[in-house]
Amino acid sequence: MSALQTRFTPVSALGDLPSLSAITFAPARLALAQLLVAFSFVWPFFNYDVVDPGNTTEINFLPVFLAALLLPEVTLREKRSLMLAMPVFAVALLWANPAAPLRLAMGIVPLHFVLNLAHRLRAQGRSLLPPGLAYRVLQIFVAFCILQIVQCYLFPVIPEWLTAALTQILPRYSGMPYDEYGVRGVQGWASEPSGAAVTCLAFSMVAIMERPDRRWRVLAIYSVLVLVNRSVYAWILAILLGISCLAAAKRKFKSYLVLAPMSVAAILYIVLSNRIGELRDNILVSGVSGVDNRDLTRLVQIFSPLQQFPLIYKPVILKFEGLFMTMEPMGLIPLVIGYGSVFGLIWLVYMMRRNWPSAKVPQRPMALLAAFVLLMMTAPDLIPSVVALAVCLVPMAAQSASGKPSSSRVELFRIGGAP
Repeated sequence: MSALQTRFTPVSALGDLPSLSAITFAPARLALAQLLVAFSFVWPFFNYDVVDPGNTTEINFLPVFLAALLLPEVTLREKRSLMLAMPVFAVALLWANPAAPLRLAMGIVPLHFVLNLAHRLRAQGRSLLPPGLAYRVLQIFVAFCILQIVQCYLFPVIPEWLTAALTQILPRYSGMPYDEYGVRGVQGWASEPSGAAVTCLAFSMVAIMERPDRRWRVLAIYSVLVLVNRSVYAWILAILLGISCLAAAKRKFKSYLVLAPMSVAAILYIVLSNRIGELRDNILVSGVSGVDNRDLTRLVQIFSPLQQFPLIYKPVILKFEGLFMTMEPMGLIPLVIGYGSVFGLIWLVYMMRRNWPSAKVPQRPMALLAAFVLLMMTAPDLIPSVVALAVCLVPMAAQSASGKPSSSRVELFRIGGAP
């Protein structure tokens, strides 16, 4: 080979030539996309009414869509997932209602992109979120909920300008207890008490994944949220979080000692809570039918798409106090199966098999909880739940029981399908 040939070697791709690669500002785009995901994780609810007055659409997913546009190399990284998603959108476009393709995009795109971004960052030795962010945000969120309780029942502590601003920014935000009886508590900076419960559960799962030694501290903070939140969702998720913490603990006896007083407190809350009493009375009067009982409408959103499978889901329309409500699917499984039929099931099975962590992951129960919540119990475009699942499925490094990295070496977990 001549000297001229050795000096000027052919370039096969943009990444082989740093000068051309630098033109695309890849590090800056990656940092900005990571910042957008972190913002959506911390502040998941935003009201589009600020941009378009009179429009009550929630735009929780838009920052993640913008991040996906900023990083096309990450969005297109796993092409097989995109190819399997195409038939899902085609089926929804041909046979489902006109809003179905958009709802599918709101559920599929964030999960696809955030998982790819987590893999990219892990390959660089970086985490999806800044360390300690989830734990600090959980503390601040619960503290703000306590301030709301003081504001509602004791004396004013929250400035009026802040309440007015949050009322404009957040959908369905209320500076008062969430209904006229004051039995549903407060919602922090979420859209409603149940949304606050799911959001704080995502904060809790990420905090435990980062520092397993804090699991009982995190569970105690979430228990405080249950007391002030007062939603049925909150105490159900608290029980699931407690079971996951117990299953991941090595010293089971000490874990039982910790859970015993929390279980007694939970039982007393269930027995004495006005919210639980209201639900019990409604069930006694109206039965367990989601058509007659507003508290159980989520069951309609979860199970109706599954009951109509493999047919395309036709949304159930319920009437409450003269208002008609369309029961769109809740949870990623009802969404992709309801509007994508068999093709949606194929896409979902592929995504979970490709990204599910190996059996050696010490926080596997937390991954199961994160998957269950996103797949069945919350809106599929709730970014905190999507990020929590990505953190659980793509953990950074093996940690000891104390929550600190192994002293010998940092060993990356083996993730199915990861590069």
